[in-house]
Amino acid sequence: MEKAITSALLIIASIVAAMALINAVIPAASKSSGALLMANSEAADGISTDIEIIHATGNASTNQITVWVKNVGIKNIVPVSSSDIIVTTPSDVLRLPYDEGCSNECWDYSIEEGGTDWDKTATVKFILETSVVTGVYNVKVSVVNAVSATKDFSV
Repeated sequence: MEKAITSALLIIASIVAAMALINAVIPAASKSSGALLMANSEAADGISTDIEIIHATGNASTNQITVWVKNVGIKNIVPVSSSDIIVTTPSDVLRLPYDEGCSNECWDYSIEEGGTDWDKTATVKFILETSVVTGVYNVKVSVVNAVSATKDFSV
């Protein structure tokens, strides 16, 4: 009789322990699957976004660098103003900030053909206002999800 009571108590304790374990593991597994889904979505977003710098030029008399960048991916790129532009000049490396109506040490943009969004196949014209001297330059444009393109050019 004593063994039956002990066995019954051990079975009940095992069931309670199993329930506690299940209650701890299921929420953790759910959170992990959510994190995996988010990482998968971000990776797919990066894969379907692509840009190409089709031309870059500078003008020392106007202190302007003009860069045309085409969206060659399958996703629209928004917002354009959240892009990063890094310019390597003959003497410095600059990260220029976006400024609508930019006048000095910044950049502004316009979407070619009068568009309002940087849709797939659309080209954006970036105007960089910075000191321009004769030499070799490198410009890197990185869009909001870190997809980037680089171009060397001479002034």
